[in-house]
Amino acid sequence: MIDLKKIPAWLVIAFCAGTFLIMNLLTPVIGDDYAYAFIWDGAQNGNFQNNIGKLYRVESFGDIIASQWSHYLTWGGRSVAHCFVQFFVWQGKLLFDFANTLIYAALALLIYFTAKGKLEFQNSDGKTFVWIFFALWFFLPEMFQTSMWLTGSCNYLWMTALQLLFLLPFALKFWDKNFWSGASKGTTILMAFMGLIAGWSNESGGAFVIFLAFLALIYFWRQKQLERWMIVGFVTLFVGYALLMLAPGNFQRYVVDANDATVPFLSAQMFIDNFYDGMQEILMNDVLLYVTIAFYFIRGRKTPQATQFILAFAAAGILLPCLLMFSPEFPARAAFASPVFALIASVAALERTQINLSPKIISAALCVWLVTIVYSIGVDWYVHSQIAERDEYVAQHKHDDLIVLQPIYLPYLPEHALWSWTMDSYARFYGDVTPYRDKFNNRNITYAQYYGLKEVVMDAETNKKVTQYIYY
Repeated sequence: MIDLKKIPAWLVIAFCAGTFLIMNLLTPVIGDDYAYAFIWDGAQNGNFQNNIGKLYRVESFGDIIASQWSHYLTWGGRSVAHCFVQFFVWQGKLLFDFANTLIYAALALLIYFTAKGKLEFQNSDGKTFVWIFFALWFFLPEMFQTSMWLTGSCNYLWMTALQLLFLLPFALKFWDKNFWSGASKGTTILMAFMGLIAGWSNESGGAFVIFLAFLALIYFWRQKQLERWMIVGFVTLFVGYALLMLAPGNFQRYVVDANDATVPFLSAQMFIDNFYDGMQEILMNDVLLYVTIAFYFIRGRKTPQATQFILAFAAAGILLPCLLMFSPEFPARAAFASPVFALIASVAALERTQINLSPKIISAALCVWLVTIVYSIGVDWYVHSQIAERDEYVAQHKHDDLIVLQPIYLPYLPEHALWSWTMDSYARFYGDVTPYRDKFNNRNITYAQYYGLKEVVMDAETNKKVTQYIYY
């Protein structure tokens, strides 16, 4: 039987990062990636509107700044995330694939260091990292959309990593009172910058970074360990979050969404929809994490300090999706940080709890994990091959007045909430070109302009034969 403690941590990280890289390399540029390849056209209602006009490619850092200023004023406040998006669409998918893999591995390390309370890797074993990567694989919501798709990853995976990077010094100080005692001005400036970026990340995760940082400030104040870098970091964290939430574009977009909404705000139907669209998946994903936390309170080596730490992160993980139940919409991806916070609490709890699982259970779980990875890579290769054929066809017919594309075929996949590692029917519908020439065609227009085509459309008759046609 496999002894997870004897597996080197670096080997676990290398294997999981390697498979993640393969899947990234096979993931296509799709959907919003095309729109963000261009300078944001706020004067014409942005790059996502129907019947948009001529767009201009991002070709410099100055273009990104101009684009994001327009985006901030007319569409939304996630300027940090979308600067990354536009940079990588400009520089190329290959650079993103490697960078995204590094961020994925960094997120695992940040979870480990935060839960352990020390920047020590040399004496770590593979067991903890097997659990971290297992949880990231099975419990992150809508993993393709939030961790592999370029636009989605910059919005969720990257921003959550930045949020944890800001919280890490607080965690290290919590476990070691000598950490950054009497820190220099340079440290304070660094925390000011990290706080601004972490606050200006995304709405739900940013809110609960503020929650956790506020709890930390109270704790250190009571322990008479409050330092300047903590206060400055918290202030800029709040400033960054204000810049995110008070962007003029948020209010313009809210008016558009409100006009299109079919369910009244705070109605019973809204809560029902939010439960099935988001909360249900988060509950299914996070339950095992909270089981491990419960074992700490039942039979763990409890200390007041560890209990406070575990409860703080567990509370953030629970409260985040609960808060999202009160938003007009609750896609599961919005709660991306929820399982990350819960996983930090889980790792800290397991460190202090002896759980003896049957080797058969461990082997079965590892086998299921491996099968899903292999099958996911197979699906990715199948989709990648179709995209390659499409690109070749487009190149051959580049000067045609109208190019008719065939839909992307997918093998059978379970319902979206149960299968989220590869492009599925949900992602295909919202990311691919459409069968329509005169409506809902902004994706067709941005695709055509990206490749320098006159007009492109999906073959409607063939598309009807695809099993995922129901989404249209």
